[in-house]
Amino acid sequence: MADTNKKSLSYKLQKNPILLVFGIIAIAVALFVIINVTSGIKEKIDSKKATETTDVTTITTTIPETEAVEQLQNVMFDNKEIVSYTVEKTEVSVSLNVKFKDKATLLKAHNASDVNNQDYIPVFCFFNADGVSFNCPGELKLDAKTNSAVYTLYEINDLANAIALTDEVTVTYDNVFDLPFEVWMQSKSTGDIASFVLGTYQRETGVAREDYGINLVNPAKGVKKAELTKTDEVVWLDIYFDDVNAYTELNNDFITNFVRFGVSSNGVTYKRDFIVTEYDSLNMIRCKFDSYSMAGLSKEMGNTTLNAGDIFTDYPVSVWTSDYDVETVLFGINGFVSVPTETTAETEAQ
Repeated sequence: MADTNKKSLSYKLQKNPILLVFGIIAIAVALFVIINVTSGIKEKIDSKKATETTDVTTITTTIPETEAVEQLQNVMFDNKEIVSYTVEKTEVSVSLNVKFKDKATLLKAHNASDVNNQDYIPVFCFFNADGVSFNCPGELKLDAKTNSAVYTLYEINDLANAIALTDEVTVTYDNVFDLPFEVWMQSKSTGDIASFVLGTYQRETGVAREDYGINLVNPAKGVKKAELTKTDEVVWLDIYFDDVNAYTELNNDFITNFVRFGVSSNGVTYKRDFIVTEYDSLNMIRCKFDSYSMAGLSKEMGNTTLNAGDIFTDYPVSVWTSDYDVETVLFGINGFVSVPTETTAETEAQ
């Protein structure tokens, strides 16, 4: 029989059984390490997949157009070339970004020769519960790169005050589009209302937009027109001037300027001041009178049942501006009342 190979593994294991034990332990440790490393890699892969899935879901649910659809229900478009719209709200403004088919339809819709040369601005018309329209001029920006028009409303204080009085609702930039509304284009040079853009107000078929224009008695030269929005609780008298020169001159260059009215009843003239908002882009001033101011006036007139709308519907009224020293008569409504002052500026009637 051949000599036993003392260098073989079997011979060594026979002489040193402890080596067999160590070998088994080493193999077990190696298997344990391999299993744990494999599990760790699998967990990282699964975690990465879950993260990527969550990220995609978040992006999908927060795209602007999804938010816009949720915010504006039953939106109507007059222009068939409108492709889409989005809504943007900040603490000081609210905007509608309306995308058109192409640059040509964008310019045509706004009567513009190019994006930097347009005569029109957007007017946001909001409706109270009784269907009275309160018009709020906005700002327009045209973007040829995206074929979009951005209509932005910065001034809602007048609207908020009016709706608080008529409907007892608090209006903010966050909820203003909860009110039924329409957006129209208005000419800066003529003051005329042109095309309807979009809105949520459900107007009956064939019903035209309300005309709040009024007949002026002996209007001063430079006064173009006036519009009267009236309810029992609040009145807006919007006075448009021919151009910037008439706008500033008839308002005493806005250095010291008050807009006042006098109402005649039973041979007595009662004088009151308007609260005024200036809209330079339209050469227009908005004169406001509400139920708080009306309470004292109706008491003086001896008829506590009178409301703000009654004054400008049933009584002769004259409107003028003042710089303390000189009264500049603008026009009369429902007749003409002599301005109760010693110094009156002469104005040329149209």
